[in-house]
Amino acid sequence: MSSAAGNVLKTVNGPASRLKAPTKTISKPEDDKENVGNGIKRKADDSQRVKLQTYQEKKVLNSTISASTTRVKVDLNATAGPANKVRKTVPATSLSSTTRITTKPALPASARVKSEAAAKKLQADLDAQKTDQMKDLISRVEHLERDKAVKTEELVVKNSVCEKLESEKQCNVAELQNALKNNMELNEQMAIQLRAYNELVEKAKMTDMQLKSSNTQLESSRLTCERLKCEIDTQSCELAASNAEGQRTKTKLKSTEEVLQQRETKITELLQEIDDHKNTIKELEAQIREDENTRKKLHNTIQELKGNIRVFCRIRPYLGKEASEDNNSMEHYDLNQPGGKSLDIITSNVAGVSGKSEAGKKFQFTFDKVFKPDSTQAAVFDELSQLVQSALDGYNTCIFAYGQTGSGKTYTMEGPGIPNSDMDLPIEEQSTKDGKGMIPRAVEQIWMSAEQLKDKGWTYQMEATYVEIYNESIRDLLAKKQVTDDIKYDIKHDTKGNTTITNITTVKVRTPQQVYELLARASHNRSVGFTNMNERSSRSHSVFQLRLTGLNSFTTETVSGLLNLIDLAGSERLNSSGVTGQRLKETQHINKSLTHLGDVIAALANKDAHVPYRNSKLTYLLQNSLGGNSKTLMFVNISPRSNDLNETISSLRFATKVNACEIGTAKKQTKM
Repeated sequence: MSSAAGNVLKTVNGPASRLKAPTKTISKPEDDKENVGNGIKRKADDSQRVKLQTYQEKKVLNSTISASTTRVKVDLNATAGPANKVRKTVPATSLSSTTRITTKPALPASARVKSEAAAKKLQADLDAQKTDQMKDLISRVEHLERDKAVKTEELVVKNSVCEKLESEKQCNVAELQNALKNNMELNEQMAIQLRAYNELVEKAKMTDMQLKSSNTQLESSRLTCERLKCEIDTQSCELAASNAEGQRTKTKLKSTEEVLQQRETKITELLQEIDDHKNTIKELEAQIREDENTRKKLHNTIQELKGNIRVFCRIRPYLGKEASEDNNSMEHYDLNQPGGKSLDIITSNVAGVSGKSEAGKKFQFTFDKVFKPDSTQAAVFDELSQLVQSALDGYNTCIFAYGQTGSGKTYTMEGPGIPNSDMDLPIEEQSTKDGKGMIPRAVEQIWMSAEQLKDKGWTYQMEATYVEIYNESIRDLLAKKQVTDDIKYDIKHDTKGNTTITNITTVKVRTPQQVYELLARASHNRSVGFTNMNERSSRSHSVFQLRLTGLNSFTTETVSGLLNLIDLAGSERLNSSGVTGQRLKETQHINKSLTHLGDVIAALANKDAHVPYRNSKLTYLLQNSLGGNSKTLMFVNISPRSNDLNETISSLRFATKVNACEIGTAKKQTKM
């Protein structure tokens, strides 16, 4: 029995010793689980770092593009620098020139014309250079916008790659979790088998069939362990690859940090440049304001040198059959005088002071400018545009038209677009827009200049009034008809040289179109009538006033200017006009007020102590315009007809008296 038991034990111990190897091989499931978990965690950290890197690159790119765009915009504002420097030098030269002029005789007209042409050419060249610089800067902005779009597309691609990596990570995690679960199940099975093995050892005395069965199960378990080892090796390779990818990501992150550092340095430099540009802009703005003040002083000096009261003569062209009445010739006029400032009138006979006919004479007249019949409205306005500019600079300015009825006064002041015009549009201007009168052209220039001055801190408010003096009574052409007769209008003059009319309708205007509507309304309300001299003769004196109040937001300076545009009723002889009744009364009042105007001019020319401004509403209204506190221009309009020579000579003599007047210096109305 003892030997048999020993053999059995020997047999049992043999297989047991062979089972120890598999047990040792699969005895590390917890270590494998820990390694796999660490691999998953490292892979998640790597994915997170990639996303963080992409976000930081996107943020830096947006910051760089924004800073570059800001710099380009600043460059756009700085393009005015060279032009302003040129402007700075031009007024300086003009100033020294003006200083010499005040102590020497005035320059010839040809020299002034050449100087003005050179200034215009210089301004045109500066505008062209500025336009080219602005085009170049706009091209740079568009290039930066395209670069921004490309960078944005690259960031979108990177975001797509990150999302794909995240999806792959989730799949790998799920696979690893399934593998761990299978490993745990296998471990549990192996534990069961080990317990069965221990039972077999204890029951070693059982039959060999049970041992063979146990050996078969152990072999199967061994194969399973080998398979698990292979899977673990595969996962280890994958983890190694992930570690390599992480290392590459770290390298790329380091490179990105270096790029970020370079960009931060560039941003610092750009911010410094921006500060420098801001300081330069402030200096240029201060220089612009200084140049603007210099321009105003030089402009006023030029106007004073030309004279505070100036006279232009304009001869209208023949109308209808008038040319055939004079044999299609203007032999009684000699307009080919040098300088364009003189004209001669040659008469066959003319009524003298005593009323008797005298032999033909030659009359010579000289004014500040003489416009021939073919002169356009644009050419006429070009001569007085600088006077209109004085209103924006804070001066009172006055432009009025004088002459016999039918000589073209209303056409000169208002143009052909107003129904009450006393002159048809010349043939050479019928197909163009050149027929606009001095009033609409002055309004357009004021608005254009006001818009240009906005860049220098100036904003303007404008108020318009329009009245007529009819039979020595003031009528508000902008008021409602039903209340006009119930209101009393009085002319008031203050100590500052301002003239106002009480109870007058004042309209705030914001666009030139509003002014045109007011002109049309006033033209409709103005008094006109038929005479032998003119089918639609103006029977009253009209006065259009545009008050300008400007405020400079940079210097808090305010200016107040007034532009008076006056269309006087035409003088006419009773025996020529053939008027009766109410028209006769109107003619008497017109001639009387014009006579009083002549008395005022004579008193000013003689420098009398008393000037009879109060003799008529017209002269009292024009007191500040004629008395020295205004820059004044008078148009004397004359007819080309030989039958009108008596009235023409009378008008030219009156204009000569006006041209000989010396009035005081106009004062600028300003407040700091």
